[in-house]
Amino acid sequence: MQDHQSRPVTIVCGATGSVGGELVARLVACGHHVVAAGRDRERLEQLALEHELETCEIDASQAGSIEQCIAETASRFGHLTGVANCIGSILLKPAHRTTDEEFMEVLQTNLCSSFAVIRGAARAMRKTGGSAVLVSSAAARLGITGHEAIAAAKAGVEGLARAAAATYAGSGIRVNAVAPGLVRSGMSEKIWSNPGAARQSEQMHALGRLGEPADVASMIAWLLDPENSWVTGQVIGVDGGLGTVLARPGQGSAT
Repeated sequence: MQDHQSRPVTIVCGATGSVGGELVARLVACGHHVVAAGRDRERLEQLALEHELETCEIDASQAGSIEQCIAETASRFGHLTGVANCIGSILLKPAHRTTDEEFMEVLQTNLCSSFAVIRGAARAMRKTGGSAVLVSSAAARLGITGHEAIAAAKAGVEGLARAAAATYAGSGIRVNAVAPGLVRSGMSEKIWSNPGAARQSEQMHALGRLGEPADVASMIAWLLDPENSWVTGQVIGVDGGLGTVLARPGQGSAT
């Protein structure tokens, strides 16, 4: 068995969510020493039992708790290979119906948590290099009704990823982001559990289906893999074509 110095050490922030939980399982299966970070203590304990890993309780609204988790992990194991930020939220409201409190909460959960991850990762990996992966959304590049707050936050995540990739490239730190379409996760259940809304969403995705947590987790895992060390500054759509392909209702396969 590999020791901690030779095994990749990776932190998954938002590990208690659907995508984060899937990512944890994939990384463990690939030999990573994973630290699962999140706010749901009960779920963290369950992950620890399932995968024999360490956990870290964090609060997305407190940048210090995220950065402390990263710093303590790097100190404990002597190095840090990667960090993924799967913390996120969804708010579907037009701007005129969105309160200041709702908007700030969306920014805090999605953008500010990502900034804290980048800041913590940069401090922990500047001497050794590594990989940081953020999560954006297809809504950051495609105008979708009622997505003003989340689109603003996720567009900020994409800008952050590109700027950080430039800043820390000389230190061997790669920074990338994935931009999912609608994924069948616990966070989006109110949407896909409604048959009409699910059908409408499926028709917006060129591949004709909604995403699964595994679809997104597999790309994040790929970006975290040290073997893919020549990829940085990228925002990769994992969205069934939503962000780039015009889907037509009822379209079938090409003939």
